[in-house]
Amino acid sequence: MNREEFDRLVRQVEGGVGRDHAALRWHTIRLALIGYAGLLAGFLLVVLISAGFFSAMIWVDYEGRISCGIAGLVVLGFGGWTSLQILLVRLPPPKGVAVSRDAAPALFAVLDDLQSRINSAPFHEVLLTAEFNASVVQVPRLGLFGWPRNYLLLGLPLLDALSPEEMRAVIAHEFTHLSREHGRLTNWLYRLRRSWEELFQQLSNSAARGTWSLRPPTVKFVGWFWPRFNAHAFVLSRANEYEADASAARLAGTQHLASALVRLQILTRLLDQQLWPGLWRLAQTQPTPPVDVLARLRDGLKTGADHQHRTRWSEEAFEATSTNSDTHPCLSERLRALNVPLVSSAATTAAAILSASEALLGLGIDGFRRDVQQFWQQTTAARWSEHHARSAALSHRLTSLDQAVPADAVTLESLWDKAHVLLNLHNETSAEPLLCEILARNADHARANFQLGRLLLENRNSKGEEHLERAMATNPELVPQACSLLHEHYRKLGQADQLRALAVRVDRHEKEVAASRAERTAVTAKDHFLPHGLSTAELETLRRILATEPELARAELARKELKYLVHEQLFVLCVRRHPAWHRLPDAEADRALARRLAQSVRLPGRVLVFPPSGSFRALARKLRHATAVWP
Repeated sequence: MNREEFDRLVRQVEGGVGRDHAALRWHTIRLALIGYAGLLAGFLLVVLISAGFFSAMIWVDYEGRISCGIAGLVVLGFGGWTSLQILLVRLPPPKGVAVSRDAAPALFAVLDDLQSRINSAPFHEVLLTAEFNASVVQVPRLGLFGWPRNYLLLGLPLLDALSPEEMRAVIAHEFTHLSREHGRLTNWLYRLRRSWEELFQQLSNSAARGTWSLRPPTVKFVGWFWPRFNAHAFVLSRANEYEADASAARLAGTQHLASALVRLQILTRLLDQQLWPGLWRLAQTQPTPPVDVLARLRDGLKTGADHQHRTRWSEEAFEATSTNSDTHPCLSERLRALNVPLVSSAATTAAAILSASEALLGLGIDGFRRDVQQFWQQTTAARWSEHHARSAALSHRLTSLDQAVPADAVTLESLWDKAHVLLNLHNETSAEPLLCEILARNADHARANFQLGRLLLENRNSKGEEHLERAMATNPELVPQACSLLHEHYRKLGQADQLRALAVRVDRHEKEVAASRAERTAVTAKDHFLPHGLSTAELETLRRILATEPELARAELARKELKYLVHEQLFVLCVRRHPAWHRLPDAEADRALARRLAQSVRLPGRVLVFPPSGSFRALARKLRHATAVWP
């Protein structure tokens, strides 16, 4: 099911059973039971087959009983384990710095108070992370059968940025997802949706395992079931977010929750666009991560964004619209549900006098910051080292380009090389004039259009849309990345119609990619072939490669006629060895010649190099009339 179909299904649910919360909940439960029945069908089949063997032991002789008993045990053991293995989804536990009750009594006092007031299940573990987020993670011990272990993840930067009252509101929101007040069945469905989503992703990304595996039919069933269950559970989950907000507002104060929501939006942009990029730029000169990253983030969040960025980001946060890619509603819808007017960012993003980290972690804050810092360094060291090595290579490349190309001999290729290096070094200020110069020389330069469009959209300049459109028209391979940028751009502007049209476009492109992949998977004599269409220079390069093979007698080249993504050409090259009157045909030598040439032949597209024997015999006969490129 593509995005457009899923969006249509969500709208149908919202306009139907979604209007009645109780009806939606029970309808989703029925779908969940169908899902369990479908996945358990394989296990029940195994049980029935093994029971048949065990039952047959009553009517057979002694040797037959032994055989039936062994067969029944084998079927029950192997088949049962295979079917149950699919249901027991393995979810790794989250990682972070564990917080004990003794080390942070103020934090656990808040957790205990909220747990008792909401009548919620407890958290088995509280973890501090370097993320700007707070979340509940439930790891089911028995896969889809449940028995979850509850984790509360608190980002230290988030604790540094919010006031104690705002943090209480955020934690109360997360607690509500585990509360009996939220409803046991509703919470079960909330957890089940996440488990089903994990199962769907795991099955979609893995191939069938063996002839007797139950995975292929399971994948087919889940592919039918998951979108339908997800659409209903999605609408229910979004309703749960509104309920969690209402509960948090009641427990911590509406204004505290509202200010936390606004602050989260603004400071997330500050982190993503300024603070984290600035820290990663240090990798250009430092081979190891700095030892004070968390302190730098704390100071940056406390200082906040300048007035220009704060105003722009707050406007975009209030204008953003909800999409079906996330169960969390947009900021304006959440504030309206709380009956809170859309306040200005100036009144809601001023740094808190006392941060939640100081109030809740108390005297242990420095130790926790050190532990989270070490945890972040351990998980980031390899990536940081790769970034440093890559930056050093790019800087050397930039110096070489400046020295190798005189100012009066700059070519389009050298301009792009330099712009590409600067972009990879995150030096957009220097790269943008080069991109403009490239497009002044060649308005259809796909990569330059893409990068300039990205930079313009980041600065909220709508001219970036034109450049991204031209990039996609010139190079369809850029469609997914360009559409992702446009989706975020339209979402910030609240342009729902553009978002729907974009979803249709992405679905259409993904269908074309799938059809193109299938079209290029096989080449047979039934296909229609065209002249190769190579330029003189490309043809000469190919002939020089063919000349290195003394066994080669003749080579014919053609191009398969394609229906989808026709710019991605597919060439077929038939290579024939010198016949020898005193030797029998040697199919293995033919294949060896084709393999050697396949490693060295490079054409503007994919190339299939094959011999005229074996399964390619009919194709080779058809290519007898194609253009001979050798001798």
